[in-house]
Amino acid sequence: MRTRVVCLLAFAFLPSIFPSHAISQSAPASTTPATAPSAYAIPGCAVDRTQPSDADRALWNRHYADAERLYSDALAANANSTAAMAGLVHAVLGEGKQADALALAQKNTAAHPNDPLLLDALGEVRFRRGEVHDAAVAINQSSRLNPCIGRTHYEAARFLNLSGMYATAQRELEMAHALAPGDLEISRLWVSTHAVPPTPEQRLETLKQRLSNPSLNEEQKAATEAAIKALESHQKGTCELVTPVEHATVPILPIYRDPNDQKGSMYEAAVALEINGRKRRFEVDTGASGLVLNHAAAKAAGLIPEATLRAGGIGSDRNTVYVSHVDDIKVGPMEFRNCMVRVAGGSLDLAPDVDGLIGPDVFSSYAVTLDYPSFEMRLDPLPPRPGENGIVKSLATSTEQETLSPADRARDRYIAPAMKDWTPVFRAQHMLIVPTGIGDAPTKLFLMDSGSQRSMISPEAAKEVTVVSKFTNSSVSGINGKVQNIMVAEKVQLKFAGIGQQVNHMDAFDLGGISRAAGVDISGLIGFPALRQLVISIDYRDNLVHVVYNPKKGYHAPDVY
Repeated sequence: MRTRVVCLLAFAFLPSIFPSHAISQSAPASTTPATAPSAYAIPGCAVDRTQPSDADRALWNRHYADAERLYSDALAANANSTAAMAGLVHAVLGEGKQADALALAQKNTAAHPNDPLLLDALGEVRFRRGEVHDAAVAINQSSRLNPCIGRTHYEAARFLNLSGMYATAQRELEMAHALAPGDLEISRLWVSTHAVPPTPEQRLETLKQRLSNPSLNEEQKAATEAAIKALESHQKGTCELVTPVEHATVPILPIYRDPNDQKGSMYEAAVALEINGRKRRFEVDTGASGLVLNHAAAKAAGLIPEATLRAGGIGSDRNTVYVSHVDDIKVGPMEFRNCMVRVAGGSLDLAPDVDGLIGPDVFSSYAVTLDYPSFEMRLDPLPPRPGENGIVKSLATSTEQETLSPADRARDRYIAPAMKDWTPVFRAQHMLIVPTGIGDAPTKLFLMDSGSQRSMISPEAAKEVTVVSKFTNSSVSGINGKVQNIMVAEKVQLKFAGIGQQVNHMDAFDLGGISRAAGVDISGLIGFPALRQLVISIDYRDNLVHVVYNPKKGYHAPDVY
């Protein structure tokens, strides 16, 4: 069986996630006065002026194998150094050896149960494994024991960010930097949140000056020219709504395996859009971002490449996409002008008569409801934040994963009274990351991916709850080609957003590419067969979803895949 999965992943560094409650602040363990004033200094906490060791520098510079060796040498010299123990855990985790890092962290905390550095290291390992509840317990315990450790506040800042708790995350990062200004890893993230980006005009001028440099080789010249095109393209791609529309209903077009058997199972869902006056069908894919046309449809529409990007995703190859300008996009009753879209450089593995992909994050200014049983997509206004009017002005057709603005950093997730029953989720830009139970194992993190024709799981997660076989006749492909080394897991119980399902057959393969982009272990994908039975509402602004299952409505397969 062929299964297509498409995931357009982020290109920039992503923070990680943490449950939405704040880190506790109890009495500090250190009472040495701070040696440097800061608006975010914690009373009674000393600024850490310790000179970093060679092992610390190796860790901060991501030379993880060197860091592991150096921390091991430090422990050989002093077997009771909890700082070296914690550093060793971070180094092993950086090398991607999660099982080894967990075993080491558990061993250390068992021997030193009240050491905040070791609890912090355990919390990071738990988080990277997607075990967010256990991560929260460890990080909060570390903070209660000693709130003066910059690293603990740094971990909390990273974790809170993808929960949509941006203001709280920024406060934690400020405290981390105030406590440990010499920590390169903390400083790297702190500086990125304080950098004042140049204006587009300033960036263009800098690039044009660089282009005139006669010492550039051909590769550097081509890269600079592409960067100039990208900037010039985005300046004209505002994608503004022509006439304000508060509510819209767009028909979902079911796609069947056998077009002649429309009583069979729907295996993909699409919506019709007009691009420059021509009707096109786009598969609705929560694992994709923005609007992506296949090469043939873009060529037929006369779209011209204006800037080239490289796409990441599932598959063993690399692919490119380019951005192009369209004058007009119509979605149901809504019309948008002056938009940028993406075009796949190679072929997308799409159903016949489907021209591209649309990620629901295109409508991130709305509450997006995918009502598969009723075959419709609904767009409704998000509840305005206090002090905001909530007016929608534009469409996010070509999201470039820019860093958070100062306005974003000043806000936390807002849960309006009308949305109190919605489920908080984590989000790595367009990727909706849902805490998911699998059998009796600790809660994992799964990607909600309506573009996947089957639900999938990592071999490591599957082995915790079921038998994994190396035999499978499945083929999985993504935007970067076919996936290698596929296995199969049998009868996995999934529980997410208040919904429980048994998936009888799950492809099992390495999801490391998605996990690296998200900054946290993604243990699986909740695919379209599990989603097509549901009514799914998404609030991208506040990282919330609402899922409803009605057994009396819609198609319900006897076997969920």
